[in-house]
Amino acid sequence: MGKTVIVIPARYASQRFPGKVLYPLMGKTVLQWVWEAAVKSRCAQRVIIASEHKAVAEFAAKIGAEFKMTSASLKSGSDRVWKAAENINCDYVVNLQSDEPFISSNTLKKTIKFIENNNWADISTACSEIKNIKEIKDTNCVKIAMASNGRAFYFSREPIPHHHPLSPEYKIYPYYKHCGLYVYRKKALAAFVKAKPTHLEILERLEQLRALEMGLKIGVCIVPSLGPAIDTPADIKRAMSYYKKLRG
Repeated sequence: MGKTVIVIPARYASQRFPGKVLYPLMGKTVLQWVWEAAVKSRCAQRVIIASEHKAVAEFAAKIGAEFKMTSASLKSGSDRVWKAAENINCDYVVNLQSDEPFISSNTLKKTIKFIENNNWADISTACSEIKNIKEIKDTNCVKIAMASNGRAFYFSREPIPHHHPLSPEYKIYPYYKHCGLYVYRKKALAAFVKAKPTHLEILERLEQLRALEMGLKIGVCIVPSLGPAIDTPADIKRAMSYYKKLRG
């Protein structure tokens, strides 16, 4: 097992929902839910919160989390993750996005184990079967087309792969929802952040498409379920409803 570092990029000045990382959700902030899952997983030597904002630094100190101040000029979460991890001696760097309050420790463990067990993968990530039909056409819900061995072909905000009504797989093959979690081999992350954004990445506003266009191989493991991510203020209501269902 290689050395692993988890970095949670917690940009305060989110365009769609400023301050969402510190927004209260079921008695904790969105960020605290994510950080606690990372710590609970016990699959990394260090768990670091990286942000550009003093308020996040103060909150990290309050909960006892390791914190790295990063520049507000960084253009992406991956850039922020790299700045936090570039001088750390490790084999794997986990980019655990701060808007996934329902991420489970088991999902983290499974995604890290996937890249450890599959030498062909430069990056690993996770997905789950979409059960809510509304999410299929929701552009905030990223879908995946992948091979049977888990290798990703494409990620899109549109419904992929297309389900042709004449196909015998039409009602059998599910759509899969992508999770905001990436495990990079450190050298793959170094190459990724040095590369310029690609046309598909800019078009769909999805960073992972840069990796695919670079020729990096992304492995996807399927997990039982993924709760709603917090992209907009409207997602708070969905998250609270989901939480109540979990609690029965």
